[in-house]
Amino acid sequence: MMPIAPRTLASVLAFATFCQARADKVDDFIQAEMARQSIPGVAVVITKDDKVVKSAAYGVADLVAKTPMKPGMVFEAGSIGKCFTATVIMKLWEQKRIGLDDSVSKYLPDTPALWAPITIRNLLGHTSGLADYAVVESLTLTGNWTTKKWFEEMAKQPLDFPTGSRFAYSNSNYLLLGEIAGKITGKSILDLTQEWVFKPLGMKRSYISDGRAVEAKVKGYWETKPSVVDGLAIPGLYGDGSTMNTPEDLVTFEKGLREGKLLKPETVKMMQTSGRLPNKRRTGYGFAWFIREGYGHKYVTHGGNTGGFGNSITRVVDKNMTVVVMTNLAQVSGDGFAQRIAAAYDPDLVPKPPVESPDPDPQLSARLKSALEALAKGEAKNPAYDKELEEMFTTGRGQMVLEQYAMFKPGIDSFAYCSTEDQDPDSFLRYRVKVGKRSIIVGFVLTADKKILSVALRPES
Repeated sequence: MMPIAPRTLASVLAFATFCQARADKVDDFIQAEMARQSIPGVAVVITKDDKVVKSAAYGVADLVAKTPMKPGMVFEAGSIGKCFTATVIMKLWEQKRIGLDDSVSKYLPDTPALWAPITIRNLLGHTSGLADYAVVESLTLTGNWTTKKWFEEMAKQPLDFPTGSRFAYSNSNYLLLGEIAGKITGKSILDLTQEWVFKPLGMKRSYISDGRAVEAKVKGYWETKPSVVDGLAIPGLYGDGSTMNTPEDLVTFEKGLREGKLLKPETVKMMQTSGRLPNKRRTGYGFAWFIREGYGHKYVTHGGNTGGFGNSITRVVDKNMTVVVMTNLAQVSGDGFAQRIAAAYDPDLVPKPPVESPDPDPQLSARLKSALEALAKGEAKNPAYDKELEEMFTTGRGQMVLEQYAMFKPGIDSFAYCSTEDQDPDSFLRYRVKVGKRSIIVGFVLTADKKILSVALRPES
């Protein structure tokens, strides 16, 4: 073996120390977050330049048995399964067996006439207008219904908006895509997932969530403050998310898809490019991938939650970094968790604190502050809201979104303007809002006529 020169050895040791320091920051952040959110267990894999730089597990896989969490354990992946379904659909498209602008009725002729304008592209990009069955009272994610019952109940639901006019995430879209893939091939979407995704990539610890006993399967939990209880079972085997995976297998999937091992590179690029609406607004979603930009960095992600798990695949494009995090608590926001893990590993990804600046339009700011207080009260209608936001709040999923603003109920102590960014055709205004000891960065997307289209929150403390 060739000896390492002292200077080279010093460089290697320095680099190793640097990586260890980064790893320690990841450990510290994850453990602090587990304590804050009461997460029983977490497993994470981080790759940089497609080399594993961090693989770790924390906490327990089973609270009763006190089984330690370990790398290589199996989690319910939830909506990450949509990435597999979209891959199957795009494989069929490459085979010219399906058209992106075909109507769903071409493949499912008994669907309601109301659904006739809905295309495969609408389903893939969540622009169909279909209500999310997760919030349809007669169905829900945990309901024990048949596919026949699903179609009967969904046929009674009005569209949340005219097809193609806006973006709204809906599990219904990917359940239908799974049914369509089954009609075309004569095989279930989950069989196709195993044959066209898991097997080609060697994902040997990936399974269908069909109740089978799986070695080293993690137990999921649901938070009911001040404690957690056993996770809620979600029956059904559909294209919107019915798989179990290890973090390691999901890293393999993300890399294999990106490297063209499942689809042509140009197809993957299409899937990971944000859609646009007729009004030219970006949807922030391609085909089963969210496309997010923040503080000079681009993220391609998809989260996955079930009744007992919260997970994410997150790719930081400009850093050539991938983070897969899987947890056994349903309420964890996987994508947000993954992005903050990435920032713990690479400080360059830490959002720079917004700088408070002289307010160019105090009257507008006063109106936005009043609107935020209205959101905190759960008001679904307000003169400051854009019509599209009001209509979104009338949907089941919109009501869930409205709940997040309750943090401002105690009263806003300060509302400080920071910046304005152009987001053609809209604008993005950022404020630092303080409620008691909490500091939250609030971002308002405003239309050209200064109506609120959306409101995003990022806690600072």
